[in-house]
Amino acid sequence: MEQFRTEADVMRATADRADDTNANVNREIDRVQQVAESTRSYWVGNAQRSFDDLMVRYDDAQRRLSEALRDIANNIRDNAKNYENTDATNTDNFRSLSGSAGLAL
Repeated sequence: MEQFRTEADVMRATADRADDTNANVNREIDRVQQVAESTRSYWVGNAQRSFDDLMVRYDDAQRRLSEALRDIANNIRDNAKNYENTDATNTDNFRSLSGSAGLAL
């Protein structure tokens, strides 16, 4: 079985990619929204209200998606910090144990 190795710098790079994805998705969503908005003048009456409601839902969905991707990136960065802290603590503990037992690591 293949071994998995997680390092803080890999986690941070992944978080950066999540940020890049978020930016790219938002650009594309904005582009689609501009196209949809360019048709606004064609809608009247109930169709106009439906269009307005749709655009409100569209904006809300974009906001929620953007927040989710941002939260994912932030959580990955937090995990990287926790990983580094835990790794440093474990290294210190092993050094302490090996020093008291006369072992060289």
